[in-house]
Amino acid sequence: MKKKLKGSALLWAVCALLIVVFVLTGLLALNKTYAEEEVNNIAARRAEYLARSGVELTADMIMNNKLVGDGKNIDTLVVSSQDPKNKEGIDSKLEVKFNTEDGEIKVIIERVGVDMLSIKSYAEAGYMNRTITGVMERKSNIWGLTGYVTN
Repeated sequence: MKKKLKGSALLWAVCALLIVVFVLTGLLALNKTYAEEEVNNIAARRAEYLARSGVELTADMIMNNKLVGDGKNIDTLVVSSQDPKNKEGIDSKLEVKFNTEDGEIKVIIERVGVDMLSIKSYAEAGYMNRTITGVMERKSNIWGLTGYVTN
């Protein structure tokens, strides 16, 4: 009987080694998935922070009367519920762009009421993008950021 069992230890060692290799391969694949998910989360947060900073920078420029470009300013915008262009050719939207180290932030300002503005900020980080909309309201001829609308 001893002759029949000769070499079976080698077979058991190979089987045990294969099981260990399969378990380690599965753990490495799972770890890679978690790492990719974390990279996506970081890119999404960076895009959201960039978009939020676009809203805040634009709101600050409006509050300090520093937002003027191409002969347009906030006071020349028509209410967006009217025609996009009126007879004089005045737009209902104003676009502002900020260049950062992480990319470009595109902001669209739209008058949604006589004393209300919508500030929509779009930013990309990596291959993720986010859009955040801020709402500004004018009280006593002073503009103020009243809140955010997130998608």
